[in-house]
Amino acid sequence: MTVTYRVRHKTVYGYSVPVTLSHHLARLKPRETPYQHILSERITMTPEPSFQSDETDAFGNTSTFLIAETPHNEMTIVSDFTAQIMPPVYPDPAQTPSWEETKSLLSFPDTPELLAAGEMTAPSCFVPLSAEIKTYAAPSFTPNRPVLEAAEEIMRRIYRDFTYDSSATSIATPINETLAMKRGVCQDFAHVGIACLRSFGLAARYVSGYIRTRRAAEAEQKGEIEMIGGDASHAWFSVYVPSFGWVDLDPTNNMYMQSEHLTVGWGRDFDDMSPVKGVMTGGGTHTIAVDVSVRTIRPDQ
Repeated sequence: MTVTYRVRHKTVYGYSVPVTLSHHLARLKPRETPYQHILSERITMTPEPSFQSDETDAFGNTSTFLIAETPHNEMTIVSDFTAQIMPPVYPDPAQTPSWEETKSLLSFPDTPELLAAGEMTAPSCFVPLSAEIKTYAAPSFTPNRPVLEAAEEIMRRIYRDFTYDSSATSIATPINETLAMKRGVCQDFAHVGIACLRSFGLAARYVSGYIRTRRAAEAEQKGEIEMIGGDASHAWFSVYVPSFGWVDLDPTNNMYMQSEHLTVGWGRDFDDMSPVKGVMTGGGTHTIAVDVSVRTIRPDQ
């Protein structure tokens, strides 16, 4: 079943003294994928920007550059899009190549696809590799185990071993600290999953997006589990499987990406997909408020 969603992501910055000049980079426009078709999208800013331009980054994501030259004590950036989502199709994990074979193919790439995937095997800004991470991941990488079986088990172990706690970490929390606490948010869980896979020479990438909210009443009525991370930006990880491509796994909700997930883009880690970042002149102290809604518009049979 194809489902159509409308997503609205609103970010409001408040400043104690006027900002006279600001430059911002927004990674909020969703991308087309085999399972996601974008019907409409736009990004607006208040005050009205003196310059706004879209560029494509190294990973194929859309980056929106915004400049405000009007003095302001408040700035609002809104992303609004509609998208059709189709249920993804996945290979049988038991029939995928072994993780050792996958590692070998990525180590000596002989196709453009393998070469591109190989970029996601190296450590990155928020995903350094360590002995602690490799030790945690090791039980999932038994000899000759199919690569997707191993990745799926990593996802399920993170879901089982870690507690979702929005107060436990910040963007600056090192991954080894997250591993020791066994607490964090979707961004942390995605980073841990990526680090586990890269520790064994596999390609893993960070995926930024959203997930449909299932309200408690609806969940009770339908016997469904309410999704964690709804009405906020969401993140998960993706593993490269030879002869198939990328498979997305959501450790926060212990599930493969489904038609509840909407993808904005992907990169090496959060640093490549931070929703909004920038620099400014003035401003003093500031506050930030984020409001996200994900709503079903129309299910198509």
